[in-house]
Amino acid sequence: MQRSSIRVLVVDDSAVVRVGMKAMLRAPGIRVIGAATTTQGASRLLEARRPDVVLVGAALGEADGLAFLRGVKERWPTTSVIMLAKTGGSPHVSRAIALGCSGYLDLTMERQDILRAVRAVARGECTVAPKLLRQALKELGREPAARAQEPPQPLSAIEREVLRLIAEGLTNRQIAERLGYRIGTVKDYVQRVIQKLEVSDRTQAAVRGMRLGLVA
Repeated sequence: MQRSSIRVLVVDDSAVVRVGMKAMLRAPGIRVIGAATTTQGASRLLEARRPDVVLVGAALGEADGLAFLRGVKERWPTTSVIMLAKTGGSPHVSRAIALGCSGYLDLTMERQDILRAVRAVARGECTVAPKLLRQALKELGREPAARAQEPPQPLSAIEREVLRLIAEGLTNRQIAERLGYRIGTVKDYVQRVIQKLEVSDRTQAAVRGMRLGLVA
């Protein structure tokens, strides 16, 4: 369940990025509960303070960042991780999404866009472009480990349909129009899917659905 304030942890070995990101995140409903320079320090803060969202800087390096991402999602699957990308993004976006990334933020983005993305992820919404999400799911579907597990809780027929539409990158409004439901009803179904799959947000619901064979 989302807390009244979104608790954010910033991880980057650049003091400029850490200080700058902490300053930009000073806003109503958001609280930076710590900053770490290494993945080891970040893991200790995660264990002690349990943030809702972790911002991982590109300065950690692609390999370290992806390894850290994998570890976070294995130990704290309901914690959202947003990667901070250098200008131009990352060539490994789809791999990061498959490992548990909830979104990518370009460090040149405006403050309001960063705040909007953090709030959206904390609400369980998708901040990944539909094209990138579909690409990640397509690559994930080729992996031998896909469909190797059972769902934590069974999804109803309508929940499976909502999950399928989430994987297509549709918004709540688009899903409501497709199914003929009210937006509030769709939001409830999306939250049930997220909770039943034991993930942090709809991006990772789509990824988990692919792994479980619930999304073709």
